[in-house]
Amino acid sequence: MPELDWNTLVQSASADCRRLLADVAHRDAALLADAFYATMERHPQAAPFLTNNVVHDRLHASMMRWVQEIYADPPQEAATVVAHQRHVGEVHARIHLPIHLVARGARLLKHVLNNQLVVSGASEALLREAQAYAGQLMDLALELMSEAYQRNTQRSARNDEAYRLFSLGQNMSVEREKQRSVLLEWGQEVLFMLHRLPQPAVLPALSRSEFGLWFHHKASAMFEGAPEVELIAEIMERVDETILPQMCAPQDGEDALRQLQALIMTLQTELDNLKFQLSALFERQLEVENGRDTLTRLLNRRFLPSVLSREIKVATERHTQFAMLMIDVDHFKHINDQYGHEAGDIVLQQAAMLVLNSVRNGDFVFRYGGEEMLVMLVEIDPQVACRIAETLRHRFETNEFLVSMGRKLQVTISVGVAVYDGHPDYQYLINRADQAMYEAKQTGRNRVCVAP
Repeated sequence: MPELDWNTLVQSASADCRRLLADVAHRDAALLADAFYATMERHPQAAPFLTNNVVHDRLHASMMRWVQEIYADPPQEAATVVAHQRHVGEVHARIHLPIHLVARGARLLKHVLNNQLVVSGASEALLREAQAYAGQLMDLALELMSEAYQRNTQRSARNDEAYRLFSLGQNMSVEREKQRSVLLEWGQEVLFMLHRLPQPAVLPALSRSEFGLWFHHKASAMFEGAPEVELIAEIMERVDETILPQMCAPQDGEDALRQLQALIMTLQTELDNLKFQLSALFERQLEVENGRDTLTRLLNRRFLPSVLSREIKVATERHTQFAMLMIDVDHFKHINDQYGHEAGDIVLQQAAMLVLNSVRNGDFVFRYGGEEMLVMLVEIDPQVACRIAETLRHRFETNEFLVSMGRKLQVTISVGVAVYDGHPDYQYLINRADQAMYEAKQTGRNRVCVAP
């Protein structure tokens, strides 16, 4: 039992040893945290996890508390300390922090702590005991973190694979035709703009179109590892970075029309190639049906970690933002109590369809639990995310929800909005959205609140 191991180790140290370490940890906690971050931020693999201001401010204080906690005298309850180490390990797994960086950080902390013990003025015998005890206690803490890290990583891997299989289980033929249609509409929009006067200064990027959003945020999961994914990405990059800018460049002389026609032909060739690769992508996949909430047909929340981890990776690579809307149906218990649970289910089904019809093809909608839904809006500005949240709130307020026997209800929602701010732990974003939604409910319901 980890709690027994922790107690045994703590009790093996003398009272003077525990007191010395507690004094050093309390006095030098800030120094230890400063040394840790100063060194780790210079490590190329560790820096991306630590440079965000929110992370730095929160984790610096957390590091100080952590050092003081494990070396506290009198010792904290073993069950509490063990649970905290496991929680830290789970957070490391969620943000995909390599385990070797955690071990590196522990080694660094041991070194700095040993130096502070040396200058503490303790006797040689007490110093040796304190250094050995400090290292053993930190090793046990790291062992508990690693155990939780491995367990959470394995669970995430299973969910990632389940989400991939679920994604493949969508109606492939319908989805394929839908994306071909979206591509056709984008191409027609570009041609229409080219034939208008004056000549456009900029054309709509394919990567920002409905197809582009779907490809970057959903197809990447549905077809992970397929060679066509990379080929389609290369085509989109050529279209956005080369062909479209050339079409917008001023062209003079008799050859201007001929040059534009040649560029249009090049664009059409690229789009034909893209459609071919898209068809090959769909045709190579098998149909699997699982993973939707049976009542609302929204995404199952078990896939939320997989989707959010991917979105954080995409946002980091593409330097974009995304937002999360936490939606709760107001007074839902009253609906169940007055009209029955069957009526409540019917309301939830209509609510889910209303939300789905209010977002884009590239966005994600989950049933989060009970009467709660979670919407992830990809590649979106904070102002637009708030506007969509307010539009949703208004649509619910003005919509009539049908229940049995032709009865109609007025239903409202409380919405919490949180915008991705660079924090690598997706649970942090979920918590912010949830807190904002709770604030909306506490301040009167039927409103939108934005997380700070």
